[in-house]
Formats: sequence, C-alpha cells, structure tokens
Amino acid sequence: MPSKFGCLPLFLLLFLAACSSVRSQNVEPPIYELEHSEAKSLEIKNVKLFARQDGRKKGHVEVQTFRETRQLRLNPSSKFDVSCEVVGGLVLTGDYFLWTTVDFVVAPVTRAYEQMGNNKLASSVGWGQVNEMQDLNGTSIYFLRPSETRQVVVKDLNLSTVLAAFPVGDAGEPWPWLVRVTVHVQDRSGKQIAVAQRTLRLSRCSARKASRYNEPLPSR
Repeated sequence: MPSKFGCLPLFLLLFLAACSSVRSQNVEPPIYELEHSEAKSLEIKNVKLFARQDGRKKGHVEVQTFRETRQLRLNPSSKFDVSCEVVGGLVLTGDYFLWTTVDFVVAPVTRAYEQMGNNKLASSVGWGQVNEMQDLNGTSIYFLRPSETRQVVVKDLNLSTVLAAFPVGDAGEPWPWLVRVTVHVQDRSGKQIAVAQRTLRLSRCSARKASRYNEPLPSR
C-alpha cells in the first residue's frame, strides 16, 4: 500500500520534516533578548538634590526649593549634587553610565505665574534649555548585580551662571520658575535604559517686581 505521503510533492515533505524537527527542540531565547529584558527592569529611584548651606562649613541639606536672596544668590546654594538609587535588573550583572540634564520653565515675572502651583505651571509653559547651564555631568556604574541597589551621586551642578543670565529688571522680564533635573542611565552600547526626574521651584526675590497683570501669556 502506498504511503499516505506518497503523492505529496517533495518540497512539501521537506517542509513537514523541518517543522517536526523544530517542535521537538527546546528553543532558548537569544542572549540579546535576555539582556534587553534585564535592561528594561533596571530602575532609578529617589532622585534628590542636596546642597551645602551657604555660610556653613559642614553638612548638606536636601533642597526642596531654590530661593533667591536679596543679594541675588540662591538659598541653600547655587551648587548642588544629584543623588539617586539605581536598582539592578533580575537577570544579569552589568555596567552602565548615569548622566544628568537640567531643563527650565522660563516665563515672564507676573503674579499669575508666581501664584501657580508647579504642576499647573509646568503644563502651561514649555520646558527648555538655558545655554548657561552646564548640566551634562555623569558617572559610571560597574558590576551592578541583579536586584542590587546602588547609591549614586553626581556632584557639582551649578545654577549661578543661569541666575546671572536673568538680571533684575522691570516687570515682565523672564525668569526660570521651575528647575527639572533628569537622570538617565544607558548601557555599554549607548542605549538608554531608564530615566527619572525631579522638579523644584526656583523662587525669585521680591526685588524682581511682578507685573500688575494677572493673566499669563498664552501657553506654547
């Protein structure tokens, strides 16, 4: 009796045999897929800013708000460090590079903007860079093990040049109302793995006169 496959074309028989062979094997995911899974699970937590209080020799304080003094300086300080926790993934030990960027919400000095909360202000005016801010600071993270939490600090960011770019003037002059610090982590290939942000208020001193107009300019 002829086989039930006897009348099938040769190429179809070869295709069926190949499919049967693939089903019988335990297919392992490629290594790069494991690395991608590991990378996606890496996290950045607890982004905070710390500064040394001007006039004090020791100790740093956590910055909640930058406040401009009448001497046109920032309290607690214009210089600050960025601290965060980097939590490794679940699979592989890896090497990474952590770096920072800083953006600002720049808008005219008006009572309306002064009275806005951070969230509303951030959604009313577009974020942008200030050329005077040298914000590309970074540090390497070597041998981060699975689920390990590593405390990482990027030091010596400085807002003094930014402050100098906004001299005291008449009402309606621009002012960087919000400061947003973004922490990036990338792998050895340069691919961004994780990102986290912290936004703080930069309060002006009363010497900067607020406009009598309460309505802000239209959002971008």
